[in-house]
Amino acid sequence: MSGDLLGSLLVGGHASSAIIVGHHAGLWVSFAGAPGKVWTIAEFADANDCKERWVREWVGVLASAGVLSLSASGELTCPDEIAQRLHPDKSEVCFFNSLEFCCDKETEIAACFKKDGPLGLGYDKFPNFHGWMQGWTSTMIKADNYPDNFVSLVGEGLHEALTRGITVLEPGCGSGHRVTSLAKVYPNSNFTAFDIDAELVAKNSKTYEASKNVEFVVADFTAMPEEWSGRFDYLLIFDCMHDLSYPALAMAGIQRVLKSDALFSMMDINTCSDMAEQAKSPVSAVLYNISLHHCMSVSLSAGGVGLGTCWGVELAQKMLKEAGFDQICITKEGMNAFYVVKKGNGIQ
Repeated sequence: MSGDLLGSLLVGGHASSAIIVGHHAGLWVSFAGAPGKVWTIAEFADANDCKERWVREWVGVLASAGVLSLSASGELTCPDEIAQRLHPDKSEVCFFNSLEFCCDKETEIAACFKKDGPLGLGYDKFPNFHGWMQGWTSTMIKADNYPDNFVSLVGEGLHEALTRGITVLEPGCGSGHRVTSLAKVYPNSNFTAFDIDAELVAKNSKTYEASKNVEFVVADFTAMPEEWSGRFDYLLIFDCMHDLSYPALAMAGIQRVLKSDALFSMMDINTCSDMAEQAKSPVSAVLYNISLHHCMSVSLSAGGVGLGTCWGVELAQKMLKEAGFDQICITKEGMNAFYVVKKGNGIQ
């Protein structure tokens, strides 16, 4: 049994690598765009402006793994379900692509295990992470009909308030996709977005210079400017609290910069704080591995607590309450846990 399991894991690892190669070569788009089509390898290579020899070897990997079908006469097909799920617009391919910033650092990660080794690997060790995160965000925006569905999910009069005009803060804004999409729909509101990465902030400011109601600044969750105290009506966070070195301080900072009556929403991974329970789901291996290589690692590298991707809804709720937030509504949708938190009477 254990031998069969290890064999399957080994095959899956190499097949995953080839799936990522196919993504970058644009091959899954061709399969998805022609459901049920039977190709020769030469035809498929020509259709994608690729060299046949390279495509042939790639087919060998994925036909062996059962991802593609190859007949004795050389006819190539891809099950439509697989092709559609690996289309660049789908979130599943993003999880395969996460291996790009995980699987070239095993020796460095292993060194962190040792008592005399590094605390973790910092953000500078992951130069391609922001690109991956931008792709993930773009995929989610398309899939979730953002921002309409998002605003409806928050509820609590958010649409009316944004339409009227309020002050909004997005910490850890990353590529700025979400905040600028929201600002475009609600021109009467003023948005501030920050990230700790100065180069990324400068890029956002240039990319979105036409967004007159959005300001990008360099800041830290745990050291937000004093002049922001009591300034914001609404604060929104996406998938970054579990990466922070000092999340409890970040939550205290959120309390400080919100008005006495305000709203705060946080989207994070829907997991259970109990590892034994969470591990019952095989997909948790993906989440824990991303955490092992990045989320926990970057937090620990700065001397932080290393919450990790699977910190869980239970711990998140406990920490929010300890930060003084006692009006918390939690909605679980697939892989996301969505927290809507009122301060005082909420948005006025």
